[in-house]
Amino acid sequence: MILLVFLLLISLSFGGWQVKEKTLENGLKVIYKETKGKGIISAVLFFKGGQNGEKRRGETNLLMTLLLKGSKSFPSSYHVSLPFESLGGYIYSSSSDDFSEIGFTTKVEGFEKALEVLRDVVMNPLLREEDIDREKTNVIMAIRSKRERGMEFAMENLRKLTYKGTPYETSPLGTEEEVTEITREDLIRRLKEIRRAGSMILAVAGDMPFEEALPLIEKYLSDIEAGSYTFKTESKSIKESVVKRVKREGTQATILCAFNAPDRLSGDYFTFKVLASALGDGMTSKLFRVLREEKGYAYATYAFYPTRLSSPRLFAYVGTSPEKRDSALKDLLKVVKEEDISEEEVKIAKRKIVGDFLLDHQTRLRQAWYLGFFEILGLGWETDERYPTKIEEVSHEDVKRAVRRFIDKHHCVVVEPE
Repeated sequence: MILLVFLLLISLSFGGWQVKEKTLENGLKVIYKETKGKGIISAVLFFKGGQNGEKRRGETNLLMTLLLKGSKSFPSSYHVSLPFESLGGYIYSSSSDDFSEIGFTTKVEGFEKALEVLRDVVMNPLLREEDIDREKTNVIMAIRSKRERGMEFAMENLRKLTYKGTPYETSPLGTEEEVTEITREDLIRRLKEIRRAGSMILAVAGDMPFEEALPLIEKYLSDIEAGSYTFKTESKSIKESVVKRVKREGTQATILCAFNAPDRLSGDYFTFKVLASALGDGMTSKLFRVLREEKGYAYATYAFYPTRLSSPRLFAYVGTSPEKRDSALKDLLKVVKEEDISEEEVKIAKRKIVGDFLLDHQTRLRQAWYLGFFEILGLGWETDERYPTKIEEVSHEDVKRAVRRFIDKHHCVVVEPE
């Protein structure tokens, strides 16, 4: 409790919690956190829709990369980046399972120029054929490189198993075959689909009064098309336990398992965050102590519970030697499925989560990102403020009950040397 209070005081003193919300006439929601500091401001523009809702797998990831390669008024990646880098900042873009984003950090005096760049890359991207061809090649190389890394190779195969028939069946990079077939027309269509103000969030954290920033935001972003972007989400649970074995070159065995988990809007969402940490976050976690220290299986082991719109999963991983793979798999399943996590393990996990969460808020970019992240996934930006308290409220009995309720069947991939 002392650590929690200390970290909360750090968080509150680092910029404060003054968050304001404003929806522009076109439907774009602005979430603004006013901070005090040395004149830095960051923003992240979120789009609903990542690989979820795609017609061709990988098109959104490719699009988000190409948006920063040049626009009508900023015709190259150099011209796009210059207004930020000249002030010590930067701009980036990315795409994930359920949403995409463009974010930046700059000085307060560069905020208007940053918004001008942001607007132009979103509204007037060049999407040159030569850039498309080059970036498609880069994406295909990235997809192939996953085969060289045991964990990523295991995840690609586990996605195909546990998310079969859903948008999550591949990574946001897509597949080689479909990326090869993506055209400029596909990218233009995808941009028009997700560029709907009613399904976009601009999250800002910075040392500029909201009253000064809002007119600039309205000036540059109020003409984004109104309307909303929607796509179907269908949750798929694990009905039957399956273990899939896959061969690859190498000397290590990789084991990755998926288990049913609660929906993000469930009351057990925060409970499973604590469970995942207690199981596999650091050297105090149960998987580390049992699989590595007691059994001597593991090169590495951890667990994680990503926040997604549908088909929620808890994942557990261990890397081990080939001759120990079967016993390591058996003991991994035993550790995850047994509800014998101690009260002390739960307390340690909660302190770890809250500490990591607050320390990850040290930059304005991450403060803005969390506000937008929780909002775009339907949890509400207020979750950013409530998160430490909600984690602290999780009890030992909550964790044990959640294991009994959700952890039953499993999907596992065992990657073995050829």
